[in-house]
Parts: sequence; C-alpha cells; structure tokens
Amino acid sequence: MSAMADPEPFDPSPRKRALPRNKKQAEIEAREEAASRMAYIGTLASGLAHEIRSPLNAMKLNLGLLLEMLPHVEEGKRAEFERSLRLIDRETDGLQELLTEFLAFARPPRMQMLATDINDLVSQTVELVAPECRLKHIEVVKDFQKDIYPVALDQHQFGRGVLLNLLTNAREQLKEHGTITLRTRETAEHVELRVEDNGGGVKPEDEGKVFDLFFSTKDHGTGLGLPIARRIVQEHGGELALENHPGKGATFVIRLPKSKILEYKK
Repeated sequence: MSAMADPEPFDPSPRKRALPRNKKQAEIEAREEAASRMAYIGTLASGLAHEIRSPLNAMKLNLGLLLEMLPHVEEGKRAEFERSLRLIDRETDGLQELLTEFLAFARPPRMQMLATDINDLVSQTVELVAPECRLKHIEVVKDFQKDIYPVALDQHQFGRGVLLNLLTNAREQLKEHGTITLRTRETAEHVELRVEDNGGGVKPEDEGKVFDLFFSTKDHGTGLGLPIARRIVQEHGGELALENHPGKGATFVIRLPKSKILEYKK
C-alpha cells in the first residue's frame, strides 16, 4: 500500500488561493450564458419563421380572393360565409403578429447605441399613446429630474420595445379614467425610470409570471410585450422590475447603468 502524501500546507495569501466568484462575475457569466442560449433560439426562430410565413402569406392571399367572390355567393349563405372568412382572416393576422413579436424577442437587431437624454425619449414616446389616452380620459404626468445624466441607448429599440410596451400596458390596465405617472431620477450608479399607473395592479398570484414568455391576462395578448421589454433592458446592462400594489396600481421600474459617454450633445 502506498503512503498517502502529506497535505499541502494552508497558505492564507490571497494571491495563491482561488478567490470565490463575486456577485458581478456571476452576473456577467449568467448574461453570457443567456446570450448564448438566445443566439441559438434566434437561429431556430429564423428558420421556423421562414417555414411559417410562406403558408401564412398564401393563406392571406387566398382569403383576399375569397372575399372578392362574396357577391357571387348565394344570398342566404353569404352572411355566414363572410363571418367565417373574417374569423380566419383575423386569426391569420394574429399568427403573423405573434410570429413578428417572437422574432423580435428571439433574434433582435444589432443595437445602435447613442448618448440619450431619457427625458426627451420618454416625452417623444408619450406622444404615440397621447391620442388614445385623451380619448379614454387618462392623464399622463411627467415628473422628470432636470439635467439628468445621459445614458447609452438604442433609441429605436428602447423607445418602441420598452417604453411603448410599458405605456401601452399601463393604458390598457386603466381602461378609462386614471393616471400614468412617469418619473426619472439619477442615483450614484444608475438612471432610473418608473412607469406608474393607478389601476388595479397585478393579481398576487400573477406577479411572478408577468415576464414569462406567452403569459398574458389580456383576451388578445401575445404574452411577449413584457418579456421583450425586459430583454432589451438587460441588453442595455440594466434591469426591469415590477413593484405591485394589488388594488391600487403597478409600477415598472427601469434601472440603467451610467456608462462612459464619448460624446453627448444636448
């Protein structure tokens, strides 16, 4: 029997000991792993989208032809025939929308980062929902910190994929009459945006699901709006979280890191 080797003497020197991973390292590794998974999903999604879009386009084309033939259908059956065609047409549109949104989640375009005054970007995005808000008597309040630190953003992706999603979600939660409040604040390390509504909030049992793919409480929702918003925020090195107040309203909080801005012009 061979003799056991003497154990290596303990050396407390930090240069010779393997240091445990800190929280930042773990977060970086987790993001890299998530990015790798998303790249794979994106490749699969692109191929699947190509296979699905061709028959969908063919269906839409033939539906259009059938609708043009409606005047030649026997009058007693025409109304029922038209209802069926309209239903198929609506469901086909829904599938195309779902496919487009899933591709936006799975295979996003390359980001074009620019130094951005988030107050300006939020104000521009609010204009897109303003007509519907006025129609439903929803007040939009802007509580902005002046001269806020500029953040590096892809203005199109962040404006449409994040801000517009959150504003639309808040407007739909309010139905009619209510208030959406937008607040920006600057901390030592982050620029923070809060999108608040005074609707009914999220049901407690649904709080942990709002960012899940395909989860939706809306009749015709795709369940992709909030997952897309969170993914885009994460791609910017930030975080998106829900602060829920059941019966009183919900707040979505975006925290973006202060990045080195090479050039910034007001």
